[in-house]
Amino acid sequence: MVLFFYAVVVMCGGGPGSEKECCMSKFNYRKADQSARIARRNKLLIAAGAVVALYLLASLILGEMGVVKYYRMKAQYHALSSDIEQLKQDNAKLLKDVRALRTDPACIERMARDKLGLARPGEIVYYYGEP
Repeated sequence: MVLFFYAVVVMCGGGPGSEKECCMSKFNYRKADQSARIARRNKLLIAAGAVVALYLLASLILGEMGVVKYYRMKAQYHALSSDIEQLKQDNAKLLKDVRALRTDPACIERMARDKLGLARPGEIVYYYGEP
């Protein structure tokens, strides 16, 4: 204890009255230095967290399976669905035409007149415009 008192007195350069002031100023300096380090560390952690959050947000929006790609894929899905529906309607119409051509003689005659330009004996065919 005496050695500590002597070291404090020698370091502070004063007598017994200045010992308390010297130790308190060192304590305050250490405390201020520690709080400054904690503040710097907190700022660094906040900055690192912000960088990580920005990276995650950017990858969520613009990434391989991000929101932008989701909306593009959704639009493509709707376009393909409408194309499929149109093709189903065309397929049903063509199937109806095939059945009619196989079974209905009137349909066969109409197609022969329209597509091939055929006529029955004794009929006169008039063309208006391109044949």
